[in-house]
Amino acid sequence: MSKRAEKDKRTSHHSRGRLIGPGLSNICLCYILILSALLSPIALLFAFLFAEPDETRVYAHYFYIRTTVALLVIGVCIGCLMIVLGASISSSVILAGLVLLALTLGLTVIRCIRGFFSAMRGKAPQNYKSYFV
Repeated sequence: MSKRAEKDKRTSHHSRGRLIGPGLSNICLCYILILSALLSPIALLFAFLFAEPDETRVYAHYFYIRTTVALLVIGVCIGCLMIVLGASISSSVILAGLVLLALTLGLTVIRCIRGFFSAMRGKAPQNYKSYFV
């Protein structure tokens, strides 16, 4: 192996441990950002920027992060819409919107915790293409 290839290998190894860059530490940061809800667009940006199809474990986590953010956005938007529309239609629609919000937030927290712990173990999340846990 040439000296240039060895240097590139060492450089790529060190870039894996950085917080802002592709790797498992960045994936853990993304899960924490999703839990803060307001910073989840940053996690989504990281998931799009750093997803490398070559490394399936890292790619699986970033795909899981994208589906978690999509679930969060869709559930919150539909829940809030039901609450707003329910104000003029019926109180049962408001209640259904609140239940949908609670289920969405609960599922997001569970997905983030499972993803975080699987990233800490260095494994890909199971069934990462699913919107369920």
